[in-house]
Amino acid sequence: MQLIGVMVRRLNDGVEYGEFRKGWIPDEIVPGDPRTRVITAAGLEDPQEIVTIAIIEGDHGPESIAEWMERLTPIEERRFERIKDLVGPPSLNAVYQVLSEDDLSVPVAE
Repeated sequence: MQLIGVMVRRLNDGVEYGEFRKGWIPDEIVPGDPRTRVITAAGLEDPQEIVTIAIIEGDHGPESIAEWMERLTPIEERRFERIKDLVGPPSLNAVYQVLSEDDLSVPVAE
């Protein structure tokens, strides 16, 4: 099972992404963190709107979320303190189960 974490938020007026990223980068790495790839993108119509997608790989199902959050909470709390004045509250903050992954540059099998 593959999961993704998705968060959408808006940079505060006058805040540039580089400033946000500096505070966002974790100050500690937890061995085995299932968030193996994290993609951050800015809106084309509103570059202050950013979406972060964490790809959660490995053998991590919904039942393991609580365990990981417990391990990551101190790090995430420190990150939040560093960025809290740079962004507004998330308009979306959820974890989803991946149902399919397709390459639309080639025919897609049913």
